[in-house]
Amino acid sequence: MSTENRPDPIEQVSVAMEDAKLRSRKNDALWASRVVVGRPLLVALVLVILLAAVQLLPHSAGVRGFDVLFYTDVAREQQVSLPARVFVTLICAGSVLFGVVTVFTQRWWAAGIAWCATCVAAVYGVLAIWLRQDGRGPNPDSTDFGAPQIGIYLSELLVLALAVTLSILLWVKSDQQKAAELEVRKESRKLQEQRAAAESRRESNHPRSDGQAGPESGKQCG
Repeated sequence: MSTENRPDPIEQVSVAMEDAKLRSRKNDALWASRVVVGRPLLVALVLVILLAAVQLLPHSAGVRGFDVLFYTDVAREQQVSLPARVFVTLICAGSVLFGVVTVFTQRWWAAGIAWCATCVAAVYGVLAIWLRQDGRGPNPDSTDFGAPQIGIYLSELLVLALAVTLSILLWVKSDQQKAAELEVRKESRKLQEQRAAAESRRESNHPRSDGQAGPESGKQCG
């Protein structure tokens, strides 16, 4: 086989490096779209179930969480504040709903939505408890303004715990992600070494023209 038809080793290494980069991007896209299936996901499932169950408990005098959510007649009589309604709505529509979607699909975007809703709900929960304790409702002159009860306290504690759990679930890398990154680094280092060796061999097989012309020019001068 002539040297003209022989494949260039540097070109082969370059093609292999491009293939490695493409496989790396595919692995990154696959693992980046999913959360780690492990203990944090199981804890999140338990917290979501508890959050849904706690809404059956009273948040104030005779007002359960689902009464606040649907703003029933009991909730109107107790003059449930707007922060309390936003708090329960974020729990049910954000934390519980997207928490269930996260558990069953392991999708990163669902966990992100659940985490955002949970963090905002934690702030509104503190505000709702403070307004209920301070007796500040829509009508400050009301004498039947019930104090906060066990349901709203447990909801706030569970929301805080779920926010921490979802943070771990979102930002901690899985063993598969770490192994994929390590494999990509090793393959990239190996390909770089192969390219350097190929360049060295090509330079040794094709010496420079000025190096060959030196002896001939010396003979002609002699």
